[in-house]
Amino acid sequence: MVQSRGTVKLNLEIYKTIIATTTRYANARIPEEEWAEVYGLLYGYNDGDNVIITEAIPFTHTKKQRHILKVEFDEEDYALAASIESDFYMKDPPQYIVGWYHSHPGIKLMLSQDDIKNQLAWQSNNPLAIALVFNPVRLLKQMEVPARKGDPVTQLHLDSGFEIYRLDDPNRGIEAAFHAIPFEFTDYTFDENLLSNAQEFVQWVTKAFPRGDAILADYQRFIDNTWQKLIETYEGTVSYVQRLKRKGETTRISGIITSQSQEAAKILDQGNAMINVFKMMKIYLEYKERERLVPQIDSLLSDWDQKSNGFLDKFKTISTL
Repeated sequence: MVQSRGTVKLNLEIYKTIIATTTRYANARIPEEEWAEVYGLLYGYNDGDNVIITEAIPFTHTKKQRHILKVEFDEEDYALAASIESDFYMKDPPQYIVGWYHSHPGIKLMLSQDDIKNQLAWQSNNPLAIALVFNPVRLLKQMEVPARKGDPVTQLHLDSGFEIYRLDDPNRGIEAAFHAIPFEFTDYTFDENLLSNAQEFVQWVTKAFPRGDAILADYQRFIDNTWQKLIETYEGTVSYVQRLKRKGETTRISGIITSQSQEAAKILDQGNAMINVFKMMKIYLEYKERERLVPQIDSLLSDWDQKSNGFLDKFKTISTL
């Protein structure tokens, strides 16, 4: 058995990036037959035999090629990776690509033959290069599915949902075996609390981070629906207060306005909470999406901020209408 060299060190934000970018394409809102794998790169540096990951950048996801679903880099991805690596190399200490990550949604963590081919490319340039494989289902259910049909599932405890691998002997090419590399978080201890937070984060990603350009339509729909609820609450209050005035029941007006203002505040708080999640999720867009989608997302969220800011003040003047 090959003895693993060193430890891989990563922080919570890298873990969140891996969770967000992979769960975005494989979650409870998507039929399992439409789940996609995600491929990203890990930047950092080697410290002796240890691998220090400083950033994870998502690049691409499964695309259909001649009726076959496959996730792989194209020429544009390699060019972008090299460009980003040049920027990282200017840091202190100099940083570079230390490996890659991808997802196995709903299937066993391992390196497939295609994964071994990819790993050969990275490990031939850097003997300490790593391959991180993540399965959001494993994180949520704390179980590993069997490699073969009929085998039992493996129950897990305090499992992060991922493993990190390295090839035993790259000289064996696609016949190379692989082994797991130990890892640790530099800023948190992986305990029951962190596991619970990670599982909750999967749920937020599922709810608030749609795949592809659907993110724009979903965010717009949420904003429109929430804004409509606020307008209906306000206009309903105005109509009711005017009816009370006509009936001479003015003593009830103050209480009605207070009650409806509180209801609008609840809607506004719920809206702002989700908007804040939207703002957080945009940093997990795939690298090639960011230049195109971030300005559009920012425009949607800015429109919400402008419309919702000071909205509750409208209730203060209802009694004078």
